Amino acid sequence: MVDLDRTQTQGISRRTVTKAMAWAVPAVAVAATVPVTAASELITITQPGPACKLPGNSCQQQGWSKGYLQPLQICNGDDSATITVTITTPAFLTINGEVKEFTPVPSAFVIGPDQCQRVILNLNLQDNSEQSNISGTLHWTWASDENPQRTGSGTTQISTTATPPCKDCTV
Repeated sequence: MVDLDRTQTQGISRRTVTKAMAWAVPAVAVAATVPVTAASELITITQPGPACKLPGNSCQQQGWSKGYLQPLQICNGDDSATITVTITTPAFLTINGEVKEFTPVPSAFVIGPDQCQRVILNLNLQDNSEQSNISGTLHWTWASDENPQRTGSGTTQISTTATPPCKDCTV
């Protein structure tokens, strides 16, 4: 008769498997996050300040239509390629609680390798330019000018609680 309590099994114990799994899981998780972070930081668009309003036709001579000006900061983290960033049109933002469609002017920007550029969007085609709060998400795409296969997309949150009149037709 065989005593089951004293029989030893050949092979790997459960404790050894558990130890191996504990070391393997963090290594896989760290390796998986590196490419995602690197890709997301290639192109960044941020809102460096609040919007301002263009009352009436006060800035028509400078080429701005009635509505609002919104500054953006676009950065190209690729040190070897010029990129073109295009704001998706039509764009939609919530102005004083109402979703409004507009065409951002300009809608495309060329950014050199490893450079940042401050740009101003004209949130135009508004029926008025009253004191407003503006919020929402701008959607955009980018493409490498040197390699058209290198493309991407992203979003940028916009949030302005007040829109004072623009000074000298700029933000």
